[in-house]
Amino acid sequence: MPSAYVPIRTPRISEEIGARIRQQIASGELKPNDRLPTERELSEMFAVSRMAVREGMRNLEVAGLITLKKGRSGGAFVADGGAKLVTQSFRDMIDLGRASVDMLLEARLHVMDTVVRLACRRARAAHLAALEKNLTEATALTEQGRFEERTYKAIEFNRLLAEATGNVILTAMVEGLSDVLRHFVALAGPRVHDPVLTTRRTLLDQIRARDEEAAARTMETYLRGLQAHLEKARRPAERQSVEARAR
Repeated sequence: MPSAYVPIRTPRISEEIGARIRQQIASGELKPNDRLPTERELSEMFAVSRMAVREGMRNLEVAGLITLKKGRSGGAFVADGGAKLVTQSFRDMIDLGRASVDMLLEARLHVMDTVVRLACRRARAAHLAALEKNLTEATALTEQGRFEERTYKAIEFNRLLAEATGNVILTAMVEGLSDVLRHFVALAGPRVHDPVLTTRRTLLDQIRARDEEAAARTMETYLRGLQAHLEKARRPAERQSVEARAR
């Protein structure tokens, strides 16, 4: 029996269950998408109640470390990636009024500047190939008029760019910011002359050339243009809200 699966003797049993499984994930014994033993099996391994196991699993799910799936092929699985919790944190800050869209846009501007500069220094052939493939697929979706699907390709492009830095913290931040802002981009609608594809072609060429300053300028110009578009789209909605409250 693995050392992680030994009887638990502690007043805070569910927390200890979570700690044991966290340890297995951290050590690599459990990998992304691995299926955990069933609730009954964990109960027997840890010599605890199934209720304690269930609570421990819920805590791990809230922490973004596992996903719980229902059905015949369901169960507890190790989460793939660490951006889910970051994304939820950003959403909570917006929903609870602790942060604004402008704060998210400002944070994204500075984070992406760092990401682009590091990508210019660290991107390998595999990273460049993945970015090229994404751009080709996004171009095809645009030609087919499948703009909603292209939005997800845009998020994927940002994630691939962040992965080229080799920094998983930056990757999680980029995914979280992109995912939350996607909602506001969708509300604003498409730009009249959307430069996203031409901008990404230019950016990719600059990263290939390791032209850090040029790539950073390209990214900043694009993000500031997008920010202006979102602000313009928000003004009518904000005005209507003010007028409704004044009635």
